Amino acid sequence: MGPFLFTVAILLVFAILIGAMWLGWNRRRRRQAYIPVAPELPAGLGQPTLAVEDAHYVATSVTGDALDRIAVRPLAYRGRAEVEVHPEGVAIAITGERAFFIPTDSITLVALGQATIDRAVEPNGLTVIQWNLGEGENTTSVETYLRVPSPAVRRELLDALSQISELSNATREEHK
Repeated sequence: MGPFLFTVAILLVFAILIGAMWLGWNRRRRRQAYIPVAPELPAGLGQPTLAVEDAHYVATSVTGDALDRIAVRPLAYRGRAEVEVHPEGVAIAITGERAFFIPTDSITLVALGQATIDRAVEPNGLTVIQWNLGEGENTTSVETYLRVPSPAVRRELLDALSQISELSNATREEHK
């Protein structure tokens, strides 16, 4: 009966840990209820100026707090993604989630970074898009982190983002 009780104890501890993680994630979602839903893709978007098929969506967090992952879908979960840069903004399609859109006029910064929640890479290994989510009084400044494995494609993405957002070279500095 010793091995049986030991197995039950292990399963009980495992169930408690899973339950605690579930409760924590739901608490985060309730705490972030003020955060608006990311915009859907606009109709008639047209051809992108740059399309990156081999990208990883890492996270979106509240600006200035890279460890505060936003739990509102479709921004909540990391995964492989396709990123398209259009004159009107940036379309991001994460596998398993609906695609979302970052309008050009909401982008406040594009930069390269090294770390965010769940991910630390080589210097300048992450592309960071800082943008305003929502409108009017219901606006939240957020940072979306993308990982593009190829340094050449990462540079192309940064250049395309800088062009559409008409940001000066000062905003392309290393993000800290």
